[in-house]
Amino acid sequence: MPHWLSCDLYAILVTALLSSGCGGRADLASVRGNVTLDGQPLADAFVVYAPVAQGTTSYGRTDSSGRYEMMFSDREAGAWIGENLVRINTGDVSSGDRAGPKERVPAVYNQQTTLKADVKPGANTFDFELKSSAGKILAAPKE
Repeated sequence: MPHWLSCDLYAILVTALLSSGCGGRADLASVRGNVTLDGQPLADAFVVYAPVAQGTTSYGRTDSSGRYEMMFSDREAGAWIGENLVRINTGDVSSGDRAGPKERVPAVYNQQTTLKADVKPGANTFDFELKSSAGKILAAPKE
């Protein structure tokens, strides 16, 4: 094989690999934000973005300041573009008797979420101000 042909073939392969791997996925966008509960940063909370129409779930975890960044995979940041249901929890949300941290976030923000985020191409910031009283039925005053 002539030397110039092997160099051209090598250049084509390198270009193909770089164009497919470095640019990221076109169906993902950067997502980050802050989560508070009753006005205080919510540390160590799991944040899940689940696409409504199609796509794969992305995950994040808040730091001590309540900041999070969504990850599509271990090596790829982002969340699926489009409308996503957002679930936020801090403990075991199952109904089992397993020992674990007590859930501090009301079900209206996780198991029965009403939170949504419309992820657009580019950089997105979604802050969530959660209330511990959300979804609770308050007793009516006696007459």
